[in-house]
Amino acid sequence: MPDMNRRGFLQSSATTVATFAASRSFAATANEPLHFALIGAGAKGRHCANDMLRIPDTKLTCICDINPESVSEAKKLGPDARIYEDWSELLASESDLQAVIIALPEDTHASAAIAAMEAGRDVFCEKPMAYSIDEARQMNAVRERTGQVLQIGQQRRSNPLYYLAEQLVQKEGIIGEVIRVDAFWDRWEDWKRPLPNIEKDFSRWGFPSLDHLINWRLYRKYGHGLMTENGTHQMDACSWVLGGKLPKKVCGIGVARYSDQRETYDAVTADYLFDGDILVRFSQDFHQGLNYGWSYGELFLGNEGALRITAEQELIHYDRQRKATKISVAKLGDFDLAGLLCPVTEMVQAEQSSGGGLRDYSYALEFRSFVNAIINRTTPSCPGEVGLRSIAMTVTGAEAQYSGEYREFDPAMFV
Repeated sequence: MPDMNRRGFLQSSATTVATFAASRSFAATANEPLHFALIGAGAKGRHCANDMLRIPDTKLTCICDINPESVSEAKKLGPDARIYEDWSELLASESDLQAVIIALPEDTHASAAIAAMEAGRDVFCEKPMAYSIDEARQMNAVRERTGQVLQIGQQRRSNPLYYLAEQLVQKEGIIGEVIRVDAFWDRWEDWKRPLPNIEKDFSRWGFPSLDHLINWRLYRKYGHGLMTENGTHQMDACSWVLGGKLPKKVCGIGVARYSDQRETYDAVTADYLFDGDILVRFSQDFHQGLNYGWSYGELFLGNEGALRITAEQELIHYDRQRKATKISVAKLGDFDLAGLLCPVTEMVQAEQSSGGGLRDYSYALEFRSFVNAIINRTTPSCPGEVGLRSIAMTVTGAEAQYSGEYREFDPAMFV
């Protein structure tokens, strides 16, 4: 294995697991919990596992990660969970395993997800769905062939505020004809992390140094940077609230203000021309958090008003005189999320709670949707088709940023 490159190892793992696969469907029973694995036990993976464990009758059975510090932290969520470094071994060994959560670097999402589905397990895969459009298509093709559940971790698709925003814009015409959308995401933070004191050679997994493992988001071999990591959420939201409109072309630019040899940008912008001649801009940086007085949000600008969703928690309408009115999620009423009933009382309670409000509610709800899809063999709140369209927009946007050139969209890119 030391002589194999990282992608070769991942592809080999997928092939190995396929030999153990069986076409199986699982559902938690009254006497047995739903067993799931965490593949990628970093901070995001642990956050996902914690949300999954908030659902009754779920159990973190095993953990797969090569970073011993991440494993140690994840063990707090599943003290008796078995530990692996190779997901092919995990999938082949764990006969009771029903589902996996994948929270790995972008370039490994497809390999791990395909291996798990081939092995008969349902998959929750963190966003962005895959490193490339072709990889996302492969994931969807395997899902279709195996019949496994595939949910992508884009929590806005489980947030009732966005369904309400779509209703207000598309059905009620609350802001008239949409002219522009500004999607912003700013923070006083950086992806650069201090290196822990770990004496271990990670080169067999394709990481030439500990820095590449800990700070993988700074290197383009593992991911595309801010455009796909965070833009994936917001570009999907923009397209969705615009009634499913898609972009025709994009230009972009970015800079790295930190002088540390990073390969991805820490300040970016991308300007899209959508169907209907609607301009959509995504922007983010790691150097300020002052935009609109919030760290992030989406502002829909129409000829009769504007609608702003801030931090996934509140919806504000502005009329032509700039009068601001907060619209409660109560206006949506009882809500069906991919076959999962969300009572209006529950949503209003979340909206009025302190802290994360509807944002935290959507994180919890996306895992309720995942479990509901596993048990009932239904489509979850964010299926692979949504994930594919999202990365088609953002991978292409990242290419425009790095090249400094326009990129054109072909409709075939979104299917």
